[in-house]
Amino acid sequence: MTWTVENYYSKAQLYWDRATSRGQDNEDFLLYVCFTVEYISRGALCSVNPTLNASTDIESLYFACGLEPRNPPKTIEFSEVLKRLQRLIPDLSDHDISSVKALIEARNSELHSDLAVLSSMSSVSIISQVYPFISKVSDFASQSLDTLLGEAYAETARSVVNAKTKDRTKRVKDLIRVFKERFFGLDKGEQQKRRDATKTELVSVVLTSGLHIIYLKCPACSQTGELRASPVGESIAYLRDNELIREIRVIPSQFQCKCCELCIQGLDELMAAGFNHEYCSVDHVDPIEHFEIDPNEYVDHESIAREYHQSYYEEYSDE
Repeated sequence: MTWTVENYYSKAQLYWDRATSRGQDNEDFLLYVCFTVEYISRGALCSVNPTLNASTDIESLYFACGLEPRNPPKTIEFSEVLKRLQRLIPDLSDHDISSVKALIEARNSELHSDLAVLSSMSSVSIISQVYPFISKVSDFASQSLDTLLGEAYAETARSVVNAKTKDRTKRVKDLIRVFKERFFGLDKGEQQKRRDATKTELVSVVLTSGLHIIYLKCPACSQTGELRASPVGESIAYLRDNELIREIRVIPSQFQCKCCELCIQGLDELMAAGFNHEYCSVDHVDPIEHFEIDPNEYVDHESIAREYHQSYYEEYSDE
């Protein structure tokens, strides 16, 4: 018998590790996330009874009941998996289901057509929609989110779920509207004076404290404002374009625009304003430090000394 919650979640953890090990810009990221979601879902069904994961043919049902099948057993279609999960987990919303369904359909199109569907999708946007599904289904199956995703990603997932639970959309939209009306109510000269005073060409900076500042368009006045974010995790070092890099993940906590003075605080309000739940930056890694290379092991000091003295001797002889 192999349809067990433990095996499915071990496999889900493996594919999540593969997805996140090289950063979210990796072309395989969403594909591995799809596999993770599917194994989590099937494992949750098996946590109730493996027959919920079985196709309706008799041999598959025999296998799910622990009997030896005469033909290879088959599992149900994933669309049916989602229907059964929503029946079992009332907390799963239609939005949770539709987000995951769209992702799996994109994967199927990727695998069974000549279209590059997944590469055209925003990984950050998709993950923010998938986190609530993963969290709710894993809780239902009594599986540790920290074990499944790792502590850093699990904390991010919980933050996203909490932020989505607090619907701040109306409050934030009203706040943005007030500052927008206030700014554009100024005369043109004052508007331009403020824009000139706060203009910047910076894209992002990292402070010595580790805090990241990302410069993004203000939703009220369209001037560039400062989004402050704290690091929550990083990928392993990997090679890209002959450079060793790692991806640093940061979660935003505050946006402030010095032009119109709009200030938005908290992940829930930032997401309601249209900002991402996390941002990524690239950190260049020193291969000598990363691999703990001792350059002296690759230097022949005697050879250098001989060449130096030989050169010195030849110069002296020429004189």
